[in-house]
Amino acid sequence: MSSDQIFANGRIAVLSNKLLGADKFLRLAECGSLAEAAKQLSEYGYASVDDPADCESVLRAELDKLLSDMRELCCNANALRFLLCKYDYHNAKTLMKGKYMRADMTKYCFEGATLPPSEMREAIDNDEYGGFSAIMAEACDAVDAEFADGRRSPQTVDRLLDKAYFKELKRDASASSYRLLSKLADLQINAANLSLVRRFKKASLGAEELTAWIAEGGSIGAATLVRLLEGGASHAELPETYRGLSDGTASLKRIRNDIVSQYADPLTLQPALRYFYAKVDETELVRRILADVKRGVDKEKIKERINANA
Repeated sequence: MSSDQIFANGRIAVLSNKLLGADKFLRLAECGSLAEAAKQLSEYGYASVDDPADCESVLRAELDKLLSDMRELCCNANALRFLLCKYDYHNAKTLMKGKYMRADMTKYCFEGATLPPSEMREAIDNDEYGGFSAIMAEACDAVDAEFADGRRSPQTVDRLLDKAYFKELKRDASASSYRLLSKLADLQINAANLSLVRRFKKASLGAEELTAWIAEGGSIGAATLVRLLEGGASHAELPETYRGLSDGTASLKRIRNDIVSQYADPLTLQPALRYFYAKVDETELVRRILADVKRGVDKEKIKERINANA
């Protein structure tokens, strides 16, 4: 491990102490209005906002800061691409849909991703994908081709770019030569595919539709996924890690955190990954609390959800 990463891990230890604890989440739950919650959140270090209804921009700014920070906290270029990949593809999907809706969607993008949204938008609007990764460029070309053939649907964008995302995720994990990232990539691919099986079964869709959406590269093959859809395989036949994900009873976040914890070592990339996921989880929990406060959900119920998330 490079000395740069060891130094970065020292910074991460300090930043980790600034993550919100259960006590602060519970204080947010006690807020009587979204305006009060937004003010409380600003006291925790999040950006302040003039319009409490615009809290989503505050959360996006917090994630943008995290993505920017990771450029200094994660000293393996392939591992950094692995972490930013989700946000690159979020932006690509958002802007590709915007192109066909003839709408500027840059405000819904993450500024901290690999390419600035304004540059990405210009490239997508002009069908010029040379500045993208080869995998993303190929997927964007495929979206354009399907739209040209009349399959003009947001689901077309999601299907093709999601499959490209997982392909790129696995490539970056392999290129990093870090076993933990390969395990996380496999987890994310399998989890996404098992979620598809549940959704397609609920919608009474068949094997042909499922196969078109399945992300390649996971340790659970397409044939097994189709058998699960059609009832020819049971959850018990899956590796133990994935049984709960298959029937929807397990938490992907907890499984991911367990895997990350297994690789605990202050002299590796693990502290950077642990901090990254912890901060992402923090912003997601804040989003849920704010949504509950806005809807006037009973405070005790909000607290129950916070405790269940711990």
